[in-house]
Amino acid sequence: MRALIKKIPLSVLMISMVLSSAVFAQTKQNIDLLLHNGKVFSADENGTMYEAVAVDGEKIVAVGSSKDLQAKYNAKRSIDLKGKLVTPGFNDAHIHFVGVGLALLRVDLVGSLTLDEAKRRIAAKIKELPKGAWVLGRGWDHTLWNNRLPTRQDLDDIAPDNPVYLQRVDGHIAWANSLALKLANVTKDTKAPEGGELVFDDKGELSGVLKETAQGLVGRIVPEPTAEEVAKGIELALEQAKRYGLTSVQGGADYEAIPLYRKLLDEDKLTARVAVWQNFELPVETLKRQRDDFQALKINPSHLKLGILKGFVDGTLGSRTAAMLAPFSDDPGNSGIPRRAADEMIKMIVERDAAGFQIGLHAIGDRANRIALDGFEKGRKESTFRTDGGGPENEFYVEKRHRIEHAQVVAPSDFKRFAELGVIASMQPSHAISDKRWAGERLGEYRVLGAYSWHTFMANNVHVAFGTDAPVESLDTYQTLYAAVSRQDISGDPANGWQPQEKLSMKDAIRSYTYESAYAEFAEKEKGEIKVGMLADLVVHSKDLLTIPHKEILTTEPVYTIFNGKVIYQKY
Repeated sequence: MRALIKKIPLSVLMISMVLSSAVFAQTKQNIDLLLHNGKVFSADENGTMYEAVAVDGEKIVAVGSSKDLQAKYNAKRSIDLKGKLVTPGFNDAHIHFVGVGLALLRVDLVGSLTLDEAKRRIAAKIKELPKGAWVLGRGWDHTLWNNRLPTRQDLDDIAPDNPVYLQRVDGHIAWANSLALKLANVTKDTKAPEGGELVFDDKGELSGVLKETAQGLVGRIVPEPTAEEVAKGIELALEQAKRYGLTSVQGGADYEAIPLYRKLLDEDKLTARVAVWQNFELPVETLKRQRDDFQALKINPSHLKLGILKGFVDGTLGSRTAAMLAPFSDDPGNSGIPRRAADEMIKMIVERDAAGFQIGLHAIGDRANRIALDGFEKGRKESTFRTDGGGPENEFYVEKRHRIEHAQVVAPSDFKRFAELGVIASMQPSHAISDKRWAGERLGEYRVLGAYSWHTFMANNVHVAFGTDAPVESLDTYQTLYAAVSRQDISGDPANGWQPQEKLSMKDAIRSYTYESAYAEFAEKEKGEIKVGMLADLVVHSKDLLTIPHKEILTTEPVYTIFNGKVIYQKY
């Protein structure tokens, strides 16, 4: 044989080798994108790690070692990750997406450390507006102003000729000037609606502060944003989202915005998957009609779909309107403001459960959480039937995956009820580091142990989905992760974290922000993990979130945001 090879001319051997290489190259599968030489965190339940991920079209087609995938695939675009971390795209399970955009067009009072600073920002905006135009905005926080609620007179000084309506950072208190109250015909003799409160000054006059449902007394005459404003707001919010690695968003009872989302989708400009919420308060027949009308549009649900029915059980801790089982520790005569009587709320839950809707209820206080759980439990019992008349093993219930949004303060005995009823805790870690300044005073030494308790929920086998509640909090996904793993504010206080027993590992935090958020919208089979067959929504991070010190999380950012298999954002 060796003798035979020696007789073959060298030129023939070389030609043969070239032809063999060409044949080998042709056996490689052509794909669109290959990320290699990285640290790929799958976000599956085992925390599996890979080096590379292959994408073709909108799907992930392979994960594994860089050597194997480079040998198997020929990619139109190949990105050397140089050791950088890759995770699934973030999925914000609770965000007011239209609100994020509109907030960028209005007065931004977030972070105003004094009332005077807030007034300066408002005055600056008024200079841009014609006389008589409404001044709208949000973000003020009186807990930064020595807990002094503002008054209408504070606004009258700077806006005598413009009606002003400004929502607190949590959206549960409004601050109006005298002109706005006059235009709305709200006087000291006006009665607050159920679930709301008008605040009066020492002289018995309206202070200009309206709590919870009382906001509607003025809010009902505030001009609705135009379609052009909403469209501009959505575009601004999408730009922000891609810069934070956010590829899916759930939230906002923005049914009316569906045509705008659909237009962006048709133009290939919808760079996030959107689940629009319906309004829990609407009659069941109206909700059914909306659902049927949407289904008739035949929109690809992986891009745009209807999500939960969003309702409110109570208010917020910051406003002392959260519904509590016992009075606030720093306000002994006040146990908060339930939006409705418990029996009425439970009845509404049962009706909507029976109609097949997934429900998500805003519940902050321990009483509010219990009312929501009671409603879900009754709905489950009334919607359960036996398949053959036999015992409990034959009971059948169509899984709704009802959710409690925020679930901030929960009585110890109610944590396990979440798991037993299959209720998802949809939580926003940034709330804990924002609220820690006063939450202990509101709740007292004992109740605070059941507050912002995502670790306790997980220990009770409850699905915990993460979001931001933006624009109430920042859209910054890294701040959310930082809060979840550190329990510290952005200055690093306190050193070991506030209520440190509730800290999470970074792996658990990322999974709650990806897989668990997908689970919360029945989408865990198509996104939320990096594995074959999943939608190719990925983020390449500037720093290794799994190993860096907590303080460095806040300076991490996406290097690439990949949506539907395409790079939609590249840092450099």
